[in-house]
Parts: sequence; structure tokens; C-alpha cells
Amino acid sequence: MNQLAKYIVGISIALIICFLAWYFSNILIYIIVSAVLSVIGKPLKVLLLRIRFRKHYMPNSLAAGITLIALVSVFFSLFFLITPLVGQLMSSISTIDFPALGEELSQPLNQFNDILHKWFPALDPSFRVEGVVVSQFENMVNVGVITEVFNSLASIIIEFSLAVFVIIFITYFFIKEENMFNEMVLALFPDKYVSNVSRALSSINKLLARYFIGISLEAILITTINSLALHFIGGVSLSLAIAVSFLAGVLNVIPYIGPLTGGAFGTVMAFVEYGVNTPGASSFIIVVILIFIITHLIDIFVFQPFIYSNSVKAHPLEIFIVILIAGSIAGIIGMLVAIPAYTVIRVFAREFLSHFKLVQKLTDNI
Repeated sequence: MNQLAKYIVGISIALIICFLAWYFSNILIYIIVSAVLSVIGKPLKVLLLRIRFRKHYMPNSLAAGITLIALVSVFFSLFFLITPLVGQLMSSISTIDFPALGEELSQPLNQFNDILHKWFPALDPSFRVEGVVVSQFENMVNVGVITEVFNSLASIIIEFSLAVFVIIFITYFFIKEENMFNEMVLALFPDKYVSNVSRALSSINKLLARYFIGISLEAILITTINSLALHFIGGVSLSLAIAVSFLAGVLNVIPYIGPLTGGAFGTVMAFVEYGVNTPGASSFIIVVILIFIITHLIDIFVFQPFIYSNSVKAHPLEIFIVILIAGSIAGIIGMLVAIPAYTVIRVFAREFLSHFKLVQKLTDNI
């Protein structure tokens, strides 16, 4: 009976914790994001603490402040880089002569339509892919849609500003007091599990730090390759090549969807700069698309296996399956957090469920 009572109490506590996590999900997200940012900034803080001026080392609070400023600068630079690009894209799209664009692309589109009707006989005979694309572009610059976006812009800005302030505030203390987050987590567990949880948190910090450094390096490499190829092979202006390549590198963090979105955005921007009615536009857009595809293939077969194998100690196929499952459950957000979440689950499983053969197999490299 006592054992049953323990199970009931344990399940009740777990349900209460889950309810509180759901009810205060916004605050929980702020804390998790801040913890991730503190992990990303930790190497810089460690480096700053080693700097010595005569006999004095940099104070911990100053090192934490400089690290936070560096992190904020990176993210705001990204924001201020993307915003003009989006504005330029919308402005350029609104001036496009869509009928002329259809004529320019008529031959390759006719071939593509023939292939679609051949492979999918059930398609309506009048279906043409260019009609769908043109209508979607026209919807993007529809006055009603733009008005609706601006009407909700004020509330979005307020919520975003609040989130940024809270995350910056929490992140500073997580960076300054490295063990604060760990102590918060340890407080949730009974004393007999503290040593296991402490080891798990130590492993998680190391693995996630390597992972975030790895994907940052991946984004830099993708930005470099795309920038050089778009400028020297595609003939895109250097400023635009760097901008769209940087955006593609950042979006590459989102598995599968990110590279597609970044490549599509970069292709449209390059196409608009080249001129949709300029002779040779069809050949130009094919070259740009090939550049993004080849870079993505290099990323898949060279960068990603190295990063995943050496950072989170997981097989690429294992990661692929995890991302698919996470995407099915929570969409793009699930795909974005799949690898860090899976890393956390694996480490805790190794500490508490190591007697299971499956857990031993999945965690033998950690």
C-alpha cells in the first residue's frame, strides 16, 4: 500500500509540474532560451576572464556584460541585415511585370508542365505551375494582406520587445553565475539523484556547447561558399551575395526547411537584381539555383556528418529520424529544437535508464 501511495504521489507531482510548465510556458521558454545563449557565450566569457592587465584579471561581472553585449550585437546585426532585404524584395516584386515574366520563362515552364502532366495524369489539363506561382506573388503584395500585417504590427513589436528584455536580463545572470541554471534544475530532484543529475547537466553543457559552435561554423562556411559562388560565378553584386548567403547560412539551422527557404529567398533576390526581363534571365536563375543546391549537398555530405558525429555524438541516420519525428509532432519549431532536446534526453537516459539495452546502444558514444 505504501508503495502504491508513493507511485500516486510521484505521478501527481509529475502532473502538477507538467501543468505548471504548460501554464507558464512563456516564462519557461525565456529561461531555456537564456540558458542556451549562456552556453553559446560561455567560451567568450572564459576567454575574457583570462585577460590580465598588469596583476589584475577582468572582473566576472564585466566579462559577463561584454559577452552579453557581443551576443546581442550579433542578433541585432542579423535583424538589421534582414529587414532591408525584405523591404527591397517586396518593393522589387511590386514592380515586376508578371505577364512579361511568364513569357521569359515560358519555354522551361512548358517543359516542366509537360513532365508534371506525364507523371500525374490526374492533374486538371488546364493546370499550369506558372499560374499558381504568379497568383501567389500577387497575393504577397496584395494591399489587404499588407494592411492586416501593419495592423497587428504594434502588438507584435510590444511582445517581441518584452521577450527580448526578459531574455537579456535572465541571460546576463546565467552568464555571470554559471551554476545558477544547474542549481535551479537540481532543486527539482531529491538528494539521492543530485549526483546523477549533476553529471548529466555537465555532459549536456559540453555537448550543447560543441553543437552550437558547430552549427555556427557551419553557417559561416555556407555563407562563405555561397557568397564566393554567387559573386564570381553567378555575377551577383558582392553586397547582395553576402547578404543573401548570410541569411541562407542562418536559416540552415532549421533542418531541411531552412536551406529550401534560404535558397528560394536568395534566388528571388538575385533574380530581381538581374532583371526579370533581361535577356538570359532563364540561364541566370538556373545557375543561381545550382549554386544553392551544390552548397547544400556539400553541407549534407561533408559538414553535417562531421558536426553531428563530433558534437552530439550521434549517428547521422539517428539524427535524421529524430528530426522527422520532431517535425511530425511540432512542425518547424520541433525540427529546430530536435537535436538539442534529443541530446538532453539521451544524457538523462544514460544516467537513469542505463540498464536498458536500447539506452546503452544509443548512449555508448557519449
